[in-house]
Parts: sequence; structure tokens; C-alpha cells
Amino acid sequence: MDKFRIEYRCRKQPNNQSELQGFEAQKVYVGRTYNGLYEVSPDWGSGARSALISGSVFREYFELLPNEKESSSEGAITEA
Repeated sequence: MDKFRIEYRCRKQPNNQSELQGFEAQKVYVGRTYNGLYEVSPDWGSGARSALISGSVFREYFELLPNEKESSSEGAITEA
């Protein structure tokens, strides 16, 4: 499992940002985050080039969605 994996929604379509072309408002995407940066792509996993953007740029156009796998497994009991 990729601990850096995120799901996010595009809040508003980026304009005049060539590195952020292809994103559509209200659509959910997959990416990664590490060291305060966000790796985003409108077609994650296709081999298409992704963009590495700062947190402030990310927050301007996108919002993080809760990671349901982690939140549902927090209270889970595992057998040894």
C-alpha cells in the first residue's frame, strides 16, 4: 500500500496553468503527497506526465478527500 497516496476533488478548473491542464471541476482524482508537495495528474497511472505542485497551489484548485481505508481500519482488531 502506498502511504503517500491521496484522493482529491478539483474545486475549480485551473486556468492558464499549463502543468494543470486536463482537470475538470468536481471530478475526483488520485495522486501522491510528500514533503509538503503534491504530485497530481488528471490521468493517474496512465504513464502521462504528472505535475509536482506546492501546497498553496494545491489548495487553490483541489481539496483532499478523507482516506476511507485508513479511517475504517483504525479501530479494527487484527488476529496474530
